[in-house]
Amino acid sequence: MSNLSIQQRVLDLAPSATLAMKARAKVLQDQGISIISMGAGEPDFETPSCIIDAVKRALDKGVNRYTGVRGTDELIAAMQLKFERDQKVRYEPTEVISTVGAKMAIAMAIEAVAGPGDEVIVIAPYWVSYPEQIKLAGATPVITSSTISSIKKAITPHTKAIIVNSPNNPTGEVLPESYLRELCDLLVGTGIWLISDEIYEHLVFDGRKHVSPASLSDDARSRTLIITGASKGYAMTGWRVGFAAGPQKLVAAIAKLQEQRYTCIAAVTQAAAAFALREPAELTAEIEKMRVSYQDRRDRLVQYLKNIPQIKCTAPQGTFYALLDFSEVMKDDETLASRLLTEAHVATV
Repeated sequence: MSNLSIQQRVLDLAPSATLAMKARAKVLQDQGISIISMGAGEPDFETPSCIIDAVKRALDKGVNRYTGVRGTDELIAAMQLKFERDQKVRYEPTEVISTVGAKMAIAMAIEAVAGPGDEVIVIAPYWVSYPEQIKLAGATPVITSSTISSIKKAITPHTKAIIVNSPNNPTGEVLPESYLRELCDLLVGTGIWLISDEIYEHLVFDGRKHVSPASLSDDARSRTLIITGASKGYAMTGWRVGFAAGPQKLVAAIAKLQEQRYTCIAAVTQAAAAFALREPAELTAEIEKMRVSYQDRRDRLVQYLKNIPQIKCTAPQGTFYALLDFSEVMKDDETLASRLLTEAHVATV
């Protein structure tokens, strides 16, 4: 047994802070303690009934076989429709793919474009999994602030990609078109990919509009991989379905990785996604109801926080997150999260 080893890159991998907190909260819940869970990024709405009904119909028709690696013809057509409708970009069937959640699309995209000796720029604040996924690919995460000047300084000959996330987890910021244009202009003439995580695109507030960088120019389209999914906007986290669209050579590389690892996503999940992406009227109403509810919760949270002078918070422009500044109370965020869980029975990240 002493000669059996585990790869160091796996041993060095940090556990998901989100899932770790969810697991700790479950231990307390199993002990009978009531926990307010704000750990995992999961809607508390049920998957809309119209999606469930669509899946039942698909199962009755015998949707239970392997599919093509990118997805069924029905799902591929629905993805094309979705990206043209929402991101304002037209893609060919060979430029879209369904994946095991948006998380896996990001991981495979990173692995496809970066490896040992390469760098991938991550704009802070960021989703906790980005740096670890970059490390798993053998590359180095380079953390920088969101200013264009900071990003420009972070670019080196080793930079292979930049990850941008709007609406943002964890701040809720929605990047304006002017900022995205500056970022895309910065990359003109370079060999740098832009991985655009747009998973919260449905959840924007106060009349704002979500803008995809791929829609801004031919050059931006040629280097941008859009990644989104059904989990947040459609309340389908457990269905594990993501969507990616971008240049054919990158999507083909991702398809190769998926083919060797997962074959395809579950056929029943694809049936659900194909229905959801077309957003019939009954689903559109459900999406808007969830969005309005999140905005109302945002408003109440910000109002409550005004009564706590030592805690600061910029009102989120989208998502269902708020990034709170507790630095006047405590400097160590992990200690704070632990105390909130054990003493107040509130799970955070």
